[in-house]
Amino acid sequence: MRECKKCRVNILDDTAVCPLCSSVLEISGEEEQITGYPDVTSVSRKLSFIVRLYSFLAIVSEAALIVINYLYFHGIWWSAVTGICILYFYITLKYSLQKNRGYQTVILTQVIGAVLLVIAADHIVGYRGWSVNYVLPGAILLLNGTIVTLMIINASNWQSYILMQILTAVASVACMILWRFGVITKPASALTALAVSLCLLLGTLIFGDRKAKVELKRRFHV
Repeated sequence: MRECKKCRVNILDDTAVCPLCSSVLEISGEEEQITGYPDVTSVSRKLSFIVRLYSFLAIVSEAALIVINYLYFHGIWWSAVTGICILYFYITLKYSLQKNRGYQTVILTQVIGAVLLVIAADHIVGYRGWSVNYVLPGAILLLNGTIVTLMIINASNWQSYILMQILTAVASVACMILWRFGVITKPASALTALAVSLCLLLGTLIFGDRKAKVELKRRFHV
């Protein structure tokens, strides 16, 4: 706190002169610590530095792994798998953390990225189909479980997860299309994912009633 001896007033603002008479203010008592807004730019700079540091270490490490893989090649380019993993973690740092996106977007991005990573790894080590037969439907089931958990935790705003349910249902239908074209050869997991996704979405629409309808109108402007 600052005081003007001439006007006999206390000034709470962080200023050096009196706004009334322009006299130099004197500090009266202990100067209070003013609590401001969080330093967002400082946090952003730290995250940017972490991303740049990771990028540097990742490029150097992957280059070394490629050289080692080339020198001791035994039929499998395992360095491509490590490269995809490094890229996945880079995307996690760059877009999930640094961009401050909503947690639903982060969850979807992480799951989609992980599935693509596993599918790529399946092709690199010699395609056996386990990535689309088991991992893809498993990821859909994991998303459904996550949605149910989030709806329980955030019960007052459960309708905000309808869009995620629609996306999982669409992904389950896509698995059926892949089965139809022979990409998925063991459909048990895909059928389970489809049944769970449709039941969850149907239950939400039926029991959600008005809130569910309002959320659909808000999302799709219908």
